Amino acid sequence: MKKLDKQTILITGGAGYIGSFISLYFKRKYKIIVIDDLSLGKKTQIRAHKFYKFNLNNDKKLNDCFKKNSIDIIFHLAAYSNLRSSKTNKKIFYLNNFIATKNIVNAAIKYKVNKFIFSSTASVYGNNNKNIAFKESFICKPISIYGKTKLDSENYIKKKSNKFFRCVIFRFFNVAGADFKERLGETKSPPEHFIPLIIQAILKSRPIKIFNKFNTEDGTGLRDYIHVNDIVDAFDKALKFFKIMNKNLEIFNLGCNRAISTLDIAKYLSKMKKKKIYINYKKKKEGEPNILFSSIKKTQKTLSWRPKNDIKKILKDSFLWEKVNVN
Repeated sequence: MKKLDKQTILITGGAGYIGSFISLYFKRKYKIIVIDDLSLGKKTQIRAHKFYKFNLNNDKKLNDCFKKNSIDIIFHLAAYSNLRSSKTNKKIFYLNNFIATKNIVNAAIKYKVNKFIFSSTASVYGNNNKNIAFKESFICKPISIYGKTKLDSENYIKKKSNKFFRCVIFRFFNVAGADFKERLGETKSPPEHFIPLIIQAILKSRPIKIFNKFNTEDGTGLRDYIHVNDIVDAFDKALKFFKIMNKNLEIFNLGCNRAISTLDIAKYLSKMKKKKIYINYKKKKEGEPNILFSSIKKTQKTLSWRPKNDIKKILKDSFLWEKVNVN
């Protein structure tokens, strides 16, 4: 085994769903440090050389971590992301999304870390009543507290970026999928996102709750889904991009460039598993856009990245993961 004289990546939220996949991949090439308060993530999901348990709003522990470690790159993924709960927990979302981002950005600048990747969200765009893919250049008008805290974070990063602190912002669309071999996948209990929710309902022979009253053809939301392994690939491409990057900051969408309705996903799973699905419809909550899908032209052109996994692969991997977890 080679000696770990490699660069060090600090991953915030490394015990979470996406953070665990990213940690596992980059652990092969870099020394990985994870910061996570385990309020949402699971310790069993951590794939790192060193782990610190604390919240990013703890200034003393954050500074101690930077003093004790020579950090070269930061992947900032730690955040509260449940869109539906953000309306009733505004203060928590503000503290753990925006203030926490300010803290890690300020620490990065203070300790001269010059490569910073931030996981933002498609929720910064807001609503879309037309079947048009969102481009990075579109004006952002978030309609949820979650989206607003992420946009505030983006704006702070933009303000602080310079030739010594270069940043890449990824706007994730709906991330799903799993890796059964590596024992990594969604671990939130109860699950928050649609795909694990619907699969667990199928496995437990329960009716599926689907939100409707969206301004779409079948009344359910149209969303863009991306496999978590494609997210990992984008981070890898971004690190290579830093070597030729001639701007202080770049923003990229990470999605599949197509929208699929939640009802169509339910129908596909029913067909795939040869099992009848019973649906309970519930009116959509405030802050949920009708249509949300990405234009990935800029990401393809600039990063030479495109998703390798389609919705069938996403659902297949997700089903295998949830089946094992439920049993």
